[in-house]
Amino acid sequence: MPPAPPPPPSPAGSPPVAAEAPSQLRPVVALLMINLALSLALTIATVIARHSIVNYQLDHRHITGAALRQTLRNSYTYSIIGRVVGNIVVSIVYVFLVRALFRGRRWAYRRVIWLSIAGIIALLDLQLTPYPAWMRVEQLVQALVLAALVYFVLRPEVRTHFAKGLPGRDVRRFRR
Repeated sequence: MPPAPPPPPSPAGSPPVAAEAPSQLRPVVALLMINLALSLALTIATVIARHSIVNYQLDHRHITGAALRQTLRNSYTYSIIGRVVGNIVVSIVYVFLVRALFRGRRWAYRRVIWLSIAGIIALLDLQLTPYPAWMRVEQLVQALVLAALVYFVLRPEVRTHFAKGLPGRDVRRFRR
């Protein structure tokens, strides 16, 4: 069977319908995966060391009342469980985001920007919570990774790749 003929060239001056992802998108995806790996590693370490982390938090609040201490212990334990559930959800979302980024979906590009900025703010806010030093360092490293992600995702080449109105890009079917 003869090979299929190559596709016809696009008319002069018009961008290709399915543009290749720019090479600048590779660092974006790599940083997303690094952030995810850091987040999952911290989640696993937090689950393993949850009792010592909760004790550390309680000791640094200088709570002496037994009832209040138990209430705070439960609250801190639930926050750890919430973090685990949140990281599992983020892991699933990241898989879809990466796929959508490679497909040139503008909505995924915008989500990466907003999620990165929100992540930086949340990680810096966590610095106000009493956590062991190793957790604070990991959270600062993760915030730096997210800051690098924001830098790379806002590079002109990446922005151009996800520009509004390009053929094959996030076109809404139903407009009012």
